[in-house]
Amino acid sequence: MYILLGVASVCLFILIRWVLRSLHLSNNDTRYVFITGCNTGFGNLLAKRLDRKGVNVIAGCLTADGTAALRNAYSRTLKTVELDVSKETSIRQAKIQCRLWALVNNAGIIGSVAPIEWHTQAEYRSVMEVNLLGVIFVTNAFLPLVRRERGRVINMTSILGRFAQIFGPYCVAKYGVSGGVLGPFFEYRRELYKTGVTVHIIEPGAFKTAIMCKDRTRNDIETRFRNCDEELHEYYGETFNTESDSTKIGFICGSGFSPKVHKEVDSYEHAILSRFPKHRHVVGLDANISYRILWNLPEWLADYIVTRPMSTPSGAKKLISSLIDYILYVFPRFY
Repeated sequence: MYILLGVASVCLFILIRWVLRSLHLSNNDTRYVFITGCNTGFGNLLAKRLDRKGVNVIAGCLTADGTAALRNAYSRTLKTVELDVSKETSIRQAKIQCRLWALVNNAGIIGSVAPIEWHTQAEYRSVMEVNLLGVIFVTNAFLPLVRRERGRVINMTSILGRFAQIFGPYCVAKYGVSGGVLGPFFEYRRELYKTGVTVHIIEPGAFKTAIMCKDRTRNDIETRFRNCDEELHEYYGETFNTESDSTKIGFICGSGFSPKVHKEVDSYEHAILSRFPKHRHVVGLDANISYRILWNLPEWLADYIVTRPMSTPSGAKKLISSLIDYILYVFPRFY
């Protein structure tokens, strides 16, 4: 009897939540939404989607060509501005004077794909300035406009902000936005709790967009390796790049990425136009299944699974030359 009552209560809760989250706001033509990173990818698609739905869109594009292409392709209500989120002057110049219903921090760069010790300080800073500091500075600049409307702030993060893999600087920046309890997502959400402004994050898995290119990734790995010092050259060896080319690049830019980019845009739309949106949108089959399993496994087991397809440096192969060495190397991780 109690089991049936419990099951019925859970089913009723799920049904009520589904109904509430399916309700949408009205009067789209009176709402203004500012989106960063609209040259290509998710930001570009979102700007077009909202424009078709009658929302007043202000699209921030990095280049003049991007602003012109977007402005000429869609309705007169879609406004475009040049915006580099890593520069304070550009943010100030892009600030508009209207009541904003939603601010979408979509702009981001992938950085380079290489072992962490191959990256320079400048490479880390360039990714952090866009993916983390850009989110903070743009939010601070536009927050008074959102507060007047008691609107929403939506931040693009990544599932790699929860489970780091392959992209060193990118993972650090995305964790900074969403992963840590002291990160901006939690800080803004709690500071704005009593103001009527809500803060949401989108955590996508792997989707095929212009941000990833197989040739660019291959050249990036080769360039980073050439710029390493002699000690790293000797430790990793030339075969590391060859193995990376056949395993890492093939996964990153190949079948590992989903072509269903509309799912990401659907999540953005829900966060902006739903009456009762989620605080977190985990998007994609890999993010909801594969990564969810991995981050709940014991760390030693998750590490073992994730590192199986990764290349092994020549120096590490020399250290693990026998089965006994391998057992002694792996065993300390089982706790």
